[in-house]
Amino acid sequence: MAVLCPASFADLVTRLHAEPAQQDALFELPRRHWHIPAADALDLSVDFHGHRAGNPVGPAAGPHTQMAQNILLSYVAGARILELKTVQVNDRLTIARPCIDMTNVGYNVEWSQELTLAESAREYAAGAMLIEMFRRSESLTGGALAGPAGDWLLDLSVGYNLAGIESAAVRRFLDQMRDATTLIEQLRAEIPMRCSALRDLDHRTCLSTSITLSTFHGCPADEIERICERLLGADFDVVVKMNPPTLGRERLEHLLHDVLGYRELTVNPEAYDAAMSMADSVELGRRLRATATRCGRRIGFKFANTLEVMNHRSFFPSDQRVMYLSGQPLHVIVTELAHLFREAVGPDVPISFSAGIDQHNFPLAVACGFVPVTTCTDLLRPGGYGRLPGYLAALETAMLRLGARTVDEYIVKVTQSQNGATPEVERWSVAECAMRNTAAAAALARQGDRYRAERNRTVPRRVDSHLTTFDCLTCDKCLPVCPNVANFLYPTSVEAFEFHDVVVDPAGGVSEGPARRFEIRETLQIACYADFCNECGNCDTFCPEYGGPYIKKPSFFGSERSWREAAPRDGFFVDQPAVGRRRIRGRIKGVEYELVCGAGLADEFDDGAVRLAVIPDRRVAQSVLRRNHSDGAHSVDVWVYHVMRHLLDGVLSPQRVNQINSAWTNQT
Repeated sequence: MAVLCPASFADLVTRLHAEPAQQDALFELPRRHWHIPAADALDLSVDFHGHRAGNPVGPAAGPHTQMAQNILLSYVAGARILELKTVQVNDRLTIARPCIDMTNVGYNVEWSQELTLAESAREYAAGAMLIEMFRRSESLTGGALAGPAGDWLLDLSVGYNLAGIESAAVRRFLDQMRDATTLIEQLRAEIPMRCSALRDLDHRTCLSTSITLSTFHGCPADEIERICERLLGADFDVVVKMNPPTLGRERLEHLLHDVLGYRELTVNPEAYDAAMSMADSVELGRRLRATATRCGRRIGFKFANTLEVMNHRSFFPSDQRVMYLSGQPLHVIVTELAHLFREAVGPDVPISFSAGIDQHNFPLAVACGFVPVTTCTDLLRPGGYGRLPGYLAALETAMLRLGARTVDEYIVKVTQSQNGATPEVERWSVAECAMRNTAAAAALARQGDRYRAERNRTVPRRVDSHLTTFDCLTCDKCLPVCPNVANFLYPTSVEAFEFHDVVVDPAGGVSEGPARRFEIRETLQIACYADFCNECGNCDTFCPEYGGPYIKKPSFFGSERSWREAAPRDGFFVDQPAVGRRRIRGRIKGVEYELVCGAGLADEFDDGAVRLAVIPDRRVAQSVLRRNHSDGAHSVDVWVYHVMRHLLDGVLSPQRVNQINSAWTNQT
């Protein structure tokens, strides 16, 4: 099973320093998809738990906030309130693969962090430091993010019951989030000398004092209340994440089946049994507001978690009984739930939102006063993180159309545009306007064709072609749809030549096998950095060719340990066995190979039975050493030699910065 392995902080800093200068991108996200506000941009800032953020958008707790590079990329693309991946005391999960299905609407079977609590704490600290390095870099941002437009917040996400949250491991994690001094100093010491100026940068040591509480699996209302009391009493602001079944079976399934037409979906009956009723959630909200006031903290509610539905598809392993629905249909359900809850508890309760958000409905979600408005499903579609700037551009367009310069002005003007600027309407507060806009948003979602099943049946197109080690359509769709940026580009030379396998008899005699052909047609190739790949399957969904990039394209591991532990999974590992020498070790169809190269020296290729010395330019064996003396001839697969030679040259090429050559730079 794939295991995520966090990268060395030195390697991440090296990429931050070198990649934009080399290829005008950062972790494969082109500069044109960065969100760098203009000096005269509108004020999109919002308040979250008494702290100011540059705008209300961010990634939801999920695959886009699990590792340091995810956190950085979310910020670079425009996110300013980042809900970190949910952590829990059980940090040794086994998650089915593949685990993300974005074929049309959105399903998944992953629901908690895939790192240990200690790794999560380190990644969150590393991500925060990378954000500060990026936003304060004149060369990267021109100073545009050093002010309020670049202000950012981290929001923790914790689950799933009182016992887990009170455990020593989770409490230690929360302590580190309130005071990350030790983590930050450890990471600061890892910054490479070529970037030594970054060692003097000030970093916030308090990463977060806000928690979005996830109680996905039927935690009863009284236990949720006790958890909130503990967290509020420990000086955390809390947002309680609500679950869609709170809407009630009749209303929810009317929307899902009758209004939207998703009759193939069956809600998990156990989700209704475990759900808090609307009446109970309203009463809980009122009690928690009083508790928060006594503690001098803030309480809010998030709408909502994903919806448990029965697995009716062939995408996930058959033993996965339940999968989690997201995307378009969930938007309608959750908007209705948020509207009804807000009508019951009043306009002054802070509400955040996450369900089927994209650039089209984001402006109206902001007009509802939701803070933050988070997204996940949409970022797993082609464009990935690069879709976020479109959200903010759409919001600015909507604000300019109404003549609003701030988010509060925009909320009020949306209400006035819908109800008329009468004296009564003009007396409504911003919160009252947001509540009325929520009712309008719920009605619009129910009536909107774009959320209906018939509009969401299409699947990504395929061509009659299968992926191989080299060459493909190079459409680059697999790069941005990977939330962990595991897929990357590397350069190769164009090649077309014949070669022969080397056949070695038991006595050491050498002969040639039949002529074979080696060919590379493209100058840019795709590979996968295996330590960042959890085999979620999303790149396969959007690749127009068959086979799956994470399966068919070469996978590179960041360490010998992760390469060995991944066996029998195929893949490669690059290191330096001696000064001036480069080595690539590979596992192909379960067989291990080694290739060592050095300037002015013959290449040494070993398949475990025979070691060849190869003159690269002539592509012939210079000498042969047979290490075993078993009966029969042994044929050395020279195609593997050529593959590994071109892979080694490609991933270590200075033409493009990637995770492999960043690590190589720091090692050498």
